[in-house]
Amino acid sequence: MTDRSAKEHFNGIAGSYYDEIPGHIREYLTNRWWNTVKCHFTGGSKVIDIGCGNGSTVAFLIKKEINAIGVDFSKELINTGRGMYPFLKNRLFEGNALDLGYGDGTFDVASMIGMLHHIHSPQDQIRAVREALRVVKDNGVLIIRESNPANPLFRIFWNYIFPLTSKIDRFGGERWIPASHFMKTFKDNFDSVFYFTFIPNFTPRALTPIASKVERVLEKSPLKRLSAHYVVVLRKRK
Repeated sequence: MTDRSAKEHFNGIAGSYYDEIPGHIREYLTNRWWNTVKCHFTGGSKVIDIGCGNGSTVAFLIKKEINAIGVDFSKELINTGRGMYPFLKNRLFEGNALDLGYGDGTFDVASMIGMLHHIHSPQDQIRAVREALRVVKDNGVLIIRESNPANPLFRIFWNYIFPLTSKIDRFGGERWIPASHFMKTFKDNFDSVFYFTFIPNFTPRALTPIASKVERVLEKSPLKRLSAHYVVVLRKRK
């Protein structure tokens, strides 16, 4: 599987991309992510969301009065996002995570939400992280959210359940990354890691409030390392 194949895949599903994850789950995950990382943002923060898809996170940040833009390698996803969010017309751009085209230290914060595992080469995954760190200012941060392969149900969910309900990760080009990878490979930049969420994507809306209470208990226990997602924060050192 090549990154070209991944690009063709996402161009092909651009029109249905937003509906691949139920709306209430997407909103829930975005809010959980935000509550975990909002301490790294201010109203004046200049932010780049790398692998932004159709720009839903950029739209979320703009509504929080954050100065955000998004970059994605899928031209069709960018065009779809501009249609969904007219106010993002000049904030979503086609681009390459390995060569962002911005100067050193342009942004206060860079984010990657569920995108690194779509880069097939481990070397290119490292290149993408280094490129993101390059474009943030000294003492700025790169915020990475990924699914957690340490979860014992991870392989069953992603290989057998998720493909039945979603086309996003159905093309077989994913290379999943454990949180420990960032601690080891980017130890000079490593700032923090947060393990969060246990609610699967297929949780009905009516059960989400109950499931979230169970989730909070698990997140405070030693089982938190088996969460469904994690957030790693890397900081650009001077």
